[in-house]
Amino acid sequence: MSENPTILRVSATYSLRVEVGDTVQRGEIIQQVPNDTPRPVAPTSGTIRSIQFDPARHEFVIAIAPAS
Repeated sequence: MSENPTILRVSATYSLRVEVGDTVQRGEIIQQVPNDTPRPVAPTSGTIRSIQFDPARHEFVIAIAPAS
């Protein structure tokens, strides 16, 4: 049985450091932001399943499938 992905929403103001298919580790920085801004990190280990843009909120919506 497949587990649900973890959904992470981050501002679309800055470039992502991940792409669909990348493997991430919990705590890995996933977006390049200025030094004075908190860096978004992966909340869990797994594979980036999808990245979508939400124009209403100007956010990237990132789905991370659980590590097997």
